[in-house]
Order: sequence, then C-alpha cells, then structure tokens
Amino acid sequence: MSSFQSPGSAVNRPAAPASPALQPAGIPRFHRAFTLIELLVVIAIIALLASMLLPALARAKDSARGSQCLSQMRQLGLAVRLYADEHSDEFPRSQHSAFAFSQLPWGRAIAPQLGASENRWTNLLAGVYHCPADQRPAAWSYGQNVYFELTPDTDDYTGSPRTWRRTASVPKPVATILQAENLSGADHIMPHFWLSLQDASDVASRRHKNRSNYNFADGHAAAVRLLTTYNPTNCVDLWNPSLAQ
Repeated sequence: MSSFQSPGSAVNRPAAPASPALQPAGIPRFHRAFTLIELLVVIAIIALLASMLLPALARAKDSARGSQCLSQMRQLGLAVRLYADEHSDEFPRSQHSAFAFSQLPWGRAIAPQLGASENRWTNLLAGVYHCPADQRPAAWSYGQNVYFELTPDTDDYTGSPRTWRRTASVPKPVATILQAENLSGADHIMPHFWLSLQDASDVASRRHKNRSNYNFADGHAAAVRLLTTYNPTNCVDLWNPSLAQ
C-alpha cells in the first residue's frame, strides 16, 4: 500500500532560500585585515599631518593671545583718558608715588572706568590687567611709565624741571608711551634710570613674537618692537615725553 503525502508535506516542499539578512548578496565571506606595514604607513601619515598642523595651531593661539592683550591695553588707555577727564586732565599715579600724594594707584583709580567697584578692583588682576600670554604668577602684566609722575624736586631725569602730570602738557602724546607690558611684579616701569638697551630688561619685549603691546599718551595702543621705542644708539626714546618724536 503506497503511502500518501500531501502537496504541502515536508518531503515534497522545496528548500527555503537563505535569508537575505543572514547572507547578503555580493558580500564576501571574510574581510582582509590591515597588514602591519599598512598600519605603520597610516600611523606615519597621521604623525606627519600632526607635525604640520601643530605649529600652525600654536601660531594661531599665540596670535589670538596677542590680539586679546592689545584689546585689553586699548581698554586701559581709554580708561585712563576717562579718568583724566574727571580729574582735571591729570594722569593716575602708580604705586611709585600714589601713596606719597594720598592718591590711589592707577589699577584702583581706573577700576570704575572698567566697570569694577573700588572694593572689587582686584578682580581685574585676573582679567584686563593680566595678559593671556603672561604665564607668571605676578599680579601685574602691565606697568605705567613713571615719567608721568616724576617731579624735578625729587627725581633727576632728562628733561627736568619739566613735569607731565596732565595730558595737555605732553609735547607729542601720539608718540609717548604711557603703559607697557612688564616683567616685574610692580605696576610701573622706571625708564628714567635706563642708560642702555640692557637696562630695559623689565619690559616684556618678547612676549608676543619678539614684540609687546604699548599704550600711548593719546589713548591708542600698538604692538611694536622694543628698539622702536628705545634705542639710545639712534637717539630713540619714546618713554621720555621731552624726547619722544
């Protein structure tokens, strides 16, 4: 007696095709891995690209710091001008002479013009008073030129007995340095003691690619080389108001 299988039975049913999800068409059964040499070549290329990009990134970062520093010095120059407008055209003094005349040093004196109260002026030491490229722990990145607070009775300097306490008394304010980046821990720079270029060592003359930023008595700021501001060999002295040209 012959057995009977229905058309849908397992014996006559054709085999089901493989699931496309399990065996995609056109995909090889295995992938070839990187050889050691190929991996080393890739690493070498990445290292080469990094060596080319890192210096460019460093230069861009230095340039950004210099621009921010210059912007901060412009703020200081404007603040000094605003202070002078409110104080009979007089410049603020630095710690060099402020206390002897019962006045506030410039860092405290111009704090209101920079949006800080007198009680909170120290917040500016980590802000507008600090150059982003200055890695020192010193409080002051900038110093004021003490020529603007010297007196012929107490100081011996070229140009005495002239004094330059008021902005209107400066012969050429556009060429006369008021503030500069410093390397000391003081809020002032004392160029009246300089006899040679080596004496100007308290100026941060190389902080920004062999340049530094300066404020001038007319309120503008510029990034220049130290030799542009002081070169006794060529009779250049933009620090002394009687000699600035």
